[in-house]
Amino acid sequence: MSYPIQPGKVQAPALRDETLARTRLLDWLEAKIHSRVIFVIADAGYGKTTLLADFSRRTRHRTIWYRLDEDDRDWVGFLSHLVAAGREHDPDFASRTAAMLRSLEPGGPTRDDVVEAFLAELPSLASEGAALIFDDFHLADEVADVRQIAREIVSRAPERLTVVFASRRQPQVPVSKLRAMGEVAELGIPDLRFSDAELEQLFRETYKRPLEPDVLADLAQRTEGWAASLTLVQAALRERSPSETRSFIRSLSGARDELHDYLAEEVVGDLPQIHQQFLMRTSVLQVVTPELAQVATGLAAVEVQSLVLESERLGLLGRRPNRRSTAQRYHPLVREFLEARLLREVGRAGVDELHVTVARWAESTDWRTAAHHFASAQRWEDLQRVLDNNVETIVASGAFAAALEFARVLPDISKSVTGIVIQSRLANSEGDYEKVAELAEMASALDPGSDVVMANLVQARMVRGRYAEAADLADDLMRIATSPLLRDVGIATKALVNSSIDGDLAESIETCESLAERCHADGLLHFEGVSWLNAALLNLAAGSWERALACAGRAIDALEGNASGPELAAARYAEAAAMAFSGQVDAARQRFFQIRAGLSTTFVDEYLSEHAQMEALLGRAELSRQLLGRLGPGGFALSEIQELAKGVLLIRDGRYDEAAHHLSAIDVEQPNPNPGNKVAVKAFISAAQLLGGHPMAGKAANEAVAAATAQGARGWAL
Repeated sequence: MSYPIQPGKVQAPALRDETLARTRLLDWLEAKIHSRVIFVIADAGYGKTTLLADFSRRTRHRTIWYRLDEDDRDWVGFLSHLVAAGREHDPDFASRTAAMLRSLEPGGPTRDDVVEAFLAELPSLASEGAALIFDDFHLADEVADVRQIAREIVSRAPERLTVVFASRRQPQVPVSKLRAMGEVAELGIPDLRFSDAELEQLFRETYKRPLEPDVLADLAQRTEGWAASLTLVQAALRERSPSETRSFIRSLSGARDELHDYLAEEVVGDLPQIHQQFLMRTSVLQVVTPELAQVATGLAAVEVQSLVLESERLGLLGRRPNRRSTAQRYHPLVREFLEARLLREVGRAGVDELHVTVARWAESTDWRTAAHHFASAQRWEDLQRVLDNNVETIVASGAFAAALEFARVLPDISKSVTGIVIQSRLANSEGDYEKVAELAEMASALDPGSDVVMANLVQARMVRGRYAEAADLADDLMRIATSPLLRDVGIATKALVNSSIDGDLAESIETCESLAERCHADGLLHFEGVSWLNAALLNLAAGSWERALACAGRAIDALEGNASGPELAAARYAEAAAMAFSGQVDAARQRFFQIRAGLSTTFVDEYLSEHAQMEALLGRAELSRQLLGRLGPGGFALSEIQELAKGVLLIRDGRYDEAAHHLSAIDVEQPNPNPGNKVAVKAFISAAQLLGGHPMAGKAANEAVAAATAQGARGWAL
């Protein structure tokens, strides 16, 4: 007996006239179609099916289409539809498998027998290359038989067959070995979102309704490139004038108009009351985790798990940051719709009470969540307490921008020491060192005994070039700080400054690397990155080039993604310098050029100084001169770097007496943030004297070697 086949499930769906050819994604699919597996993973409404249907229409490869639905609950129907999908291209495909499916009876063929037959016949479809597309695979991924057959197909598919999974969540198909071999390609929400260019093209070419750039920018921000919402926007704009269009898009919301009706009727619809309550109460959450959902809803863990899974299945929840994360969130337009319904049902007081409940639960473990919910409920004293209690973590992790967003909503940020410190740190990340110092002094005047305020003042003195003062303040921090972390920061800062004169490099390296590892373990990315950066600079001075390169790499990893502009740039300079000292001068030069290409104008002088020094020491003298020639007067830490580079260039020009005179004018007893600065200057003075035949050259060389050896500056000693 034949299994009833639904033809619509084994044919690519027809495309609407108003379908934009997404060339960017179509080209990507064409390039990746020879991979063993392609994942197209996104929530409902992101255009997965439309994209793959368009691709199947355009590509020269054979595409075998199978759209799964909630009726696909058994292996017989699943395999029967796979056979039918193949017969859309070859009417005689899988005749043996089809015969076995018709003859199923007790004692007859088993599932495994039929699967073996199907896999044996599958190569006939892929002799010239083919793609098997499982559309909406999430609807049957939890069916054990379906999942097992899909796994067998992936692991034993013929060489020229690509298996494409379009799903709202990652299929439970083991692909780690294939991924390691480069045989897995993936598209996710970030890829499927309509880009600005695609939005412009969609409304201009497809919808025949061009939008002005600022209107398009607003639309992109409000919809996040969600294809479903763009279709609704187009429908809503048909009878509107340009001025009405602008107004509509700027006020676009899931809480009103056509989008509200769509979400109410098509997305939430007739869900059970408990599910609707779950959706409304969790809509106040920035991210929905099982724990936060329990707090917001008051439901038991098992109920929350069931509702989360059902919400994900319906496409209401999704957008996980990665495959292993339990955190999910609503699309902003969906959240607005749910929040509006919640407000109508419980009123402002009820919504505020819910925010406070979540905030109090999160306060001891998650300052961001607590701050967000206290701010939403306008509980200013509670918000201030959260920021005050977590300012050390905020500074150490580099979360300045996020914290400042909360501090700015306080009634009077000028009276908040924590707010002022956060502003100072953010000014540092933007390279506004005068503002850094001004705000640091302001915070110190309000609360001079605070560990965080004192540590911030140390940093402010450093960026203003007042290194001796910074070292003295670091001494105070080491003595009186109650925070073990900030006490260690004081120790590391003092060690770094002293290393520019005669501080022991090995000891300083140990101090900074230990602090970096500690911060890494605690997730304090900013302090971790700065500590690895200092360790890289110290290792460079110690002549440990490979270790310096490793430390610089770890600094970059830690500093990327948080507000650490100057520190990240410095880590990249250190990495390039370590490459040059390791003998990779050409590669180091290319790295410097790459750094410059992505650098804001604020940090150009630092770049020019660092690159010029590398070229003076190890590279092209003429390039170093060009770089120095583009600099204004050196300031703060830059002057020492520039003057040393100029002295080295004089030596390379054979102007030895001038070089010795120039280098001797550098005050090596004044501290700066350049480890080994004193012995480096002494080394080049002695080199200039030796090359120039100076009568005291031997003595100067011996003194330089002795100083470098004593400090542990192996490179300069050599």
